[in-house]
Amino acid sequence: MVVTVHYVGFHPSLTLQGFEKIRIAYPIEKVYIFFDSKQDKYGVVSRYNAKKLEKTLSFFKPQLVGCNPLSFTNVFTKMYALLKVEVDRGRKVLLDITDMPPIAVAAATTVAMSLPNVYIYTVHADRRGDFIPDPGTPDFEDWIERKDSLSAVNLALAPLPRERLTLIDEGKSELEEEVLLKMLEMKGRAESITQLIEWMGENPDSVTVKARYSRLVKELERKGFVVVSRGGKRREVRLSEFGLAYAEALKKAKNLESRLREEAPPLNLQPEVVETLSI
Repeated sequence: MVVTVHYVGFHPSLTLQGFEKIRIAYPIEKVYIFFDSKQDKYGVVSRYNAKKLEKTLSFFKPQLVGCNPLSFTNVFTKMYALLKVEVDRGRKVLLDITDMPPIAVAAATTVAMSLPNVYIYTVHADRRGDFIPDPGTPDFEDWIERKDSLSAVNLALAPLPRERLTLIDEGKSELEEEVLLKMLEMKGRAESITQLIEWMGENPDSVTVKARYSRLVKELERKGFVVVSRGGKRREVRLSEFGLAYAEALKKAKNLESRLREEAPPLNLQPEVVETLSI
C-alpha cells in the first residue's frame, strides 16, 4: 500500500494531476497534505489551496498538516515523524516536492535519505508563472484561479540512491537515540562527557563507561549530530542544528506512535473531526 505526501502552495491542480497518475499506478492508503501555516499572504494562499485539494480528494480522507516551509527544522521534524510511522508499518511513501520552496525540498530530501521506502517526485508544468493581490480584495480569488491553471507534462522521480543513508548504525541505535533525546531534554548542551554520562544514569567513574561514551560522542560528532568544543580537560557537547532537528523528530515520532497505539482505530482521519494533525 502507498501513502502520498504533498505540499500545496500555488498549484493544487498540478498536485492533483500528479496524484491522478500515482492513483492509477498504485493503491492509495493514505494522503497527507502539508500547507504553509505562516500568517502571511503565502500562508493564506496555501491554506486556501490545501482546503480546495482536501475537498477534491475527500474520498481518500486526506489529513492536513501545517508547517513553516521556510524552516528546515520545522519541515523535517514534522515530515520525519509522520513518515517514520508509515514506513515502520510497512508502507511505501511517495513524497511530492512540486510546490515546495527550496529549503523545504532540502528537508524533504533529507527525510527521504534517512528512511527506507520513501520516494521523492515532482510534477513538471507546461509553463511557470507570480504576484499575489491582497487577501480580501476582489482580485484575490480571481488571481488564485488564474494561478492554478497549469497543466502537467510528466511526473519525474528524483534519482535517489537505492541504499538509504544510515544515520544511526544498527546495534548502536538504542543508546545513540537515547543520548540524543536526553540532550534534547536537557536543552541540547552538556558541559562535559561526564555530565552526559550522569544524565544517562551511568557511573562516570567507570573507565569502561567513559570509554564507551567517548567513542559514542566521537561517532555522533562524525555524523554531524553533535558539536564538541575542546578546552582544557573538559569537552562540551552540544546538539548541532541537524542534531536538534533529528532529536526533535525522534521525540515527535515516539509520541505519535504512542498516540496511535492508544487510539482505536489507530488514527481518526475523518476531515470533519480532525482538520489538522498536530505534530
